[in-house]
Amino acid sequence: MNFEEIENLESISSFYEHGDRMDELLVEREVELVRRYSVVRTNALEVGCGNGYSTERFVTMFDELEVLEPSYKNVVLMQRRRLQTEILCHNVLLEEFQSSRKFDNVLFLNVLEHVLDPIAALRKLGTLVRDEGFIYISAPNCMSLNRRAGYRMGLLDGYDQMAPKDLALGHRRLYTVEMMRAHCIQAGLRVVTMKGVYMKPLSEKQMIELGEPAIRAFHSLGEDVPEYCANVFAVATKKDY
Repeated sequence: MNFEEIENLESISSFYEHGDRMDELLVEREVELVRRYSVVRTNALEVGCGNGYSTERFVTMFDELEVLEPSYKNVVLMQRRRLQTEILCHNVLLEEFQSSRKFDNVLFLNVLEHVLDPIAALRKLGTLVRDEGFIYISAPNCMSLNRRAGYRMGLLDGYDQMAPKDLALGHRRLYTVEMMRAHCIQAGLRVVTMKGVYMKPLSEKQMIELGEPAIRAFHSLGEDVPEYCANVFAVATKKDY
C-alpha cells in the first residue's frame, strides 16, 4: 500500500469537509452530462467521491452503485449523507483495487488531476469497465477563458500555473482538450465525445456575485467549446474489444 499517497489524500480532505458551492454547482452539471450519456438501469463505479455530493446524486441514477475512495476521511463524509440505499465502498487506491466485476459505467470525475500516473490510472479504468461500457472523465482545463484572460492581464506567468485553489486541492496537473484526448488514447481508450463543463469568463469571486442562475447559464453555454471551459468532460470507451 502506498501510505505516502494515502497520507497526501487525507491531508486535503478538509476542503471537502467544509464544502464549496461553486464545486457543488460544477458537480451538478457533470451529473447532468453523465445522465445524458449513460444507459438507465445499469450499474456504476464511482472512483473518488469527495464528500459524497456526487454520490448522493448518482445513487438515484443507477440500479447499483459502488464507490472507490482511498481517503477514509472522505468515506466518512460520504456516509454521513442520507443516501437512499447502502453503498459498497472500497477504501483503497485505484492502482491497488482488485475486482472481477466489470461495470457498465465508471465515473472518474475531478480525479485525473490528482493521481500520480494519469495514463496508468486510465488504463486501470479500462480493466474495470465492460465491453461497450462507458468511462466518464473530467478535469480542470488550463486553457479556460478566465485563465487566458488572467495570462493576458499578467496575473499568470503561464497557462498551466497552479492557482491557490489548485494547490489547496492537491492538483498535480491541469489539462487541455488535446492532453485529455492524448492520455485516453495512450491508455487504450477511445474518446466518444468531449464536452465543456463551465464557460468561466471571470474569477470565481466575480462569478459568485453574478448569482447561481448566471453560473448555470454559463455551464450550458460552454458545452460545445470545451477548449474555453474551466473543466473538460470526456466520455470514453475501450478502444478495442
